[in-house]
Parts: sequence; structure tokens; C-alpha cells
Amino acid sequence: MAAIELRQVRKSYDGRVPIIHGIDLEVRQGEFVVFVGPSGCGKSTLLRMIAGLETISGGEILIDGEVVNERPPRARDIAMVFQDYALYPHKTLFENMAFGLRLRKTPEAEVQRRVGEVAALLRIEHMLQRKPRELSGGQRQRVAIGRAIVRQPKVFLFDEPLSNLDAQLRNEMRAEIKRLHQRLGATIVYVTHDQTEAMTLADRICVLQGGHKMQFDTPEAVYNRPAAQFVAGFTGAPPMNLLRCTVQDGQAELGQGVRLALPANLRGHSGTQVLGVRPENLTLEPRPDADLQLQGRLSLIEPLGAETLLTVQVGEHELVARVGADFHGQSGQALTLHLASAQLHLFDANDGRALRSA
Repeated sequence: MAAIELRQVRKSYDGRVPIIHGIDLEVRQGEFVVFVGPSGCGKSTLLRMIAGLETISGGEILIDGEVVNERPPRARDIAMVFQDYALYPHKTLFENMAFGLRLRKTPEAEVQRRVGEVAALLRIEHMLQRKPRELSGGQRQRVAIGRAIVRQPKVFLFDEPLSNLDAQLRNEMRAEIKRLHQRLGATIVYVTHDQTEAMTLADRICVLQGGHKMQFDTPEAVYNRPAAQFVAGFTGAPPMNLLRCTVQDGQAELGQGVRLALPANLRGHSGTQVLGVRPENLTLEPRPDADLQLQGRLSLIEPLGAETLLTVQVGEHELVARVGADFHGQSGQALTLHLASAQLHLFDANDGRALRSA
């Protein structure tokens, strides 16, 4: 296991097109860190720079306290699992998993022991003499992960390893990867565009946008205390309701006479801002902490089995509320939404940063 440190890491092409803009972060030894963001945000580029598959244009990358900028991938003691499984089709599973060890001239007894132990860990020991074409997508990904584990590297790098799997297999493999981390205690950096994967797997999440680090924190902090409007809108399913408003005298004007009193930690700002509230913080029933109300009209009902999503027209805005599966109503009916002012968020309308007391 090893720690990773990025110091003002930058990447540009031809010296003109910046891709990564001076990122600083530290991955602690044994930590599971997820890079998450939309397509094109630079997360895979950042991972490939850690691996040595992409050169950096500036800054330093340290693994286990040593600068590795000039080291080739094979000298960084990392193992990488890609979106495509990259298995040798003509080799058995055993041969695929043992390939890296044999390149290093590992004694055969040690090869047999390591592959056997990892195959048992991944529950594929009964498949070792099969070829990749005989396996499902989930089984192939297990082999690719197993090939990385048998090398016993300092760092594991995962580049969207579950993207090619269907929803059920993704859920199963996500749980498998989390169990593996708990058992191995390995340092893992994992790239995904799926914020659910990020929230469920990570010790800490690095949210990227346009090559910039927007927030690097625990899943709980990223979800409940987003540092920017982009982070608030990217996390959550459905994401946070974001409402353009006018703030004056401690109140947010949402249009058509709809006003909400802001809590003390959001006062001191004025002008056009963006107000945020999570769908699960909007309820149909009063609760002790719900000191605010919004009157609206139901425009859409989306039953999801365990819960129901309601789209409610409030003034000039549509808000999504997450309510219980037992909701019964019809489009057009009047509704009262209850919410707690302490659960409101406020973002600068110009740069998107989260606002607190001035």
C-alpha cells in the first residue's frame, strides 16, 4: 500500500489546450478515492497520468513519497483495471491472471499460490481452465481485477471498470469491489461518471469539472455540504432542486410572490443567487424541523416502487419532491410542501460557489 500525492498537476496538449488545471490532492495509504464527473471533465486523464500512461505538463506526482514524473508505468508499482477487460482470448483464466507474475519471473510455486488465493477470493476458482469467451461480462471483469490483485501492487487504479455491465451486474460488482477493499486494505483510485458508484464506494470523492477540482471530501460532505452549484446538481438521484432567486433582507424571492426566509448561516447576501433544496427534504406532512412551507400544484407523478417522485409547480419554478410509495394524487391538485430552512443551500449565481454567512 502507498499514498499518492498530486502537486499542481497540469495537462495541456500542444501547450495550448489545457485539460487539467493545477490539481492538488492526497490519497492516503489504504484509502479508496473516487474521481467523478461528467464526460470530458479530465478524470480518466488524471488517472492515466498517475499510471504513467500520459505525460504531465506541469507539477509533480508522488507515490509512496517519491516523485514518479519520469518513471514509466512498469516502474511505478501500480495495477490498472480498464473499462474493457483486456484479457488474452487464447489464454485460460489462470494464464491471464498469472501472466504478469511470469513476466517478473516469479517462481512457479508462488504463481500457483497467488492465483489460487485470489481466484478463491473472487469465487472463480472453478473457472480457471476456461477461456474468456466462455464467461459473462461480470466474470471477465472479476478475472481482470484478479489479474491486478495477484501482482500485489502499491496502488490499484480502476478506469470505469463497470461501464460495460448491465445494471444488475454493476450493482453486484460494485459490492464485490467494496468487499475487496475491506479485505485487502489497498490504496485504490477509481474513475467513474456514475455518482451512485462514487457515493457508495468512496472514502473520499474528488468531483471534477472541466479539468478543475470542484470538491474533495467525504461522500457525506459532498452530498450534504456541496462546495459549488455544480457539485450540488451532479450528486443525488434526482439531483438537488436549484432555483434562481433574488435575495434581499434575509429572504429569497422565487417569483410570483413566493418568498422563503433564509436561515442565519445564509443571510448577509443580496442580489440574484441560486437557492438549493434536496428532493428528500421536501415533505407533504409537517415535521418538527420544517419551519417553511411552499404552496404549489402537482404536475407530474413518477412511481418508482419504493418511493414516488413528484414534480410540483411553485411560482415560476418546478421542484421535485421524493415522497413515500403510498402517495395517491392526480395531476393538477394543490399541494403544500414542508421544508426546513436549515436544509437550504445558497450558491453564487455568477461563479457557482456555495455561500455562507458574510
